[in-house]
Amino acid sequence: MLLLALGVLLSGPFAMAQNPQGQVVDWLYEVDQYVPDQGADNRLEAGQRSLLRVLSRTTGLVSIPRTPAVTQALSQPQRYYGQYVYFSPSAVGSQRRQRIDNAKIANQADLAVRFSFQSEAVKQLVRQAKLPSWWSRRPSTLAWIVLDTAQGREIVDSSQTEMVNALSREAARRGLPVLIPSMDLQDSLLVSPAVVWGRFTDLLDEASARYQAQYYLVGRFSVQEVLGQRFYTGEWVARSGNTEDSRFLRGVSFEEVARTGVDMAAQRILDRHLVFGNTVSQHDLVVKGIGSLEAYAQLLDYFESLEFVDGVTLQEITGDALALSLQSLAGLDQLRQLLVDDGRFQSPEAEAEAEAGVDIGTGFSELVLPGRQQTKTVLQWRSDT
Repeated sequence: MLLLALGVLLSGPFAMAQNPQGQVVDWLYEVDQYVPDQGADNRLEAGQRSLLRVLSRTTGLVSIPRTPAVTQALSQPQRYYGQYVYFSPSAVGSQRRQRIDNAKIANQADLAVRFSFQSEAVKQLVRQAKLPSWWSRRPSTLAWIVLDTAQGREIVDSSQTEMVNALSREAARRGLPVLIPSMDLQDSLLVSPAVVWGRFTDLLDEASARYQAQYYLVGRFSVQEVLGQRFYTGEWVARSGNTEDSRFLRGVSFEEVARTGVDMAAQRILDRHLVFGNTVSQHDLVVKGIGSLEAYAQLLDYFESLEFVDGVTLQEITGDALALSLQSLAGLDQLRQLLVDDGRFQSPEAEAEAEAGVDIGTGFSELVLPGRQQTKTVLQWRSDT
């Protein structure tokens, strides 16, 4: 049996144009906190806040219930982090400063501490507390935002630091990678402020495909300035595929705009990806397309990155197909959905499907192995991703 561990890839919650599909978010288990000094009491409090933040990111829950397991863990947060490092916030880049968890409420800005939590220890705590699990392979969400000001309508890009920073803080809070369009010549030719304001989804779908974004936000907000403060009124639309949700806001700060948008984006992903349950089930899978040792190593590395998979056993090898037994908290239907959404598997070729079984939906067919009665799910591995 292969015991699974967490992999890492991404470097931050907010970015310009990156490939958002199926990336492992490597900062989920790192939390920065402002502290007044290096005293043990302040470190304990910061460690407790940081553990709650990691639990929120990895369970999808905004508020963590104080179950007996969580309460006990909060009394000794040092059991769950591998190290802590003090640093001066002024000595790091602005993106990292925006990820400091208590930046909005801290009274002392001269010292901060970074906690690096152990993914396996946190995973076990989540199981003991009977909390849901949100895997670290998360698609990015692209944010199209147009602001209607006294100077006219404009699309938010990286030059608008205040808005970018607010989105970055909220993305770090929820553990959700967020992209902002680069608004270069290619974007500008396809998307204008009128396109975003008018919610021309055909054009926005096409423009979002450039970023390989399965999920995107459309924000349309009028800006009113009163006594030097800006207030935003308008609507968020969270969209994926042909479905969408919307929410109207009136007279709020941009921090509230950012929080609402990121929460909406996170919820759409959680509706598909959040794994409930504390019972491990065994699923029999056949993975095709494993034609080399390199592809075999890639497949095992991939399964090692899935928090809701406890182990993999190789049962049989036939040509380029592997028969596997996979132990997972997810049911078979959700497991299929997660793997397809992640983009690492595709449908077997039409002729292989005709020989092996009957198509049962996106990315999968059913295969009855020779000499066996049970039906197994067939996946086609994409070694080029």
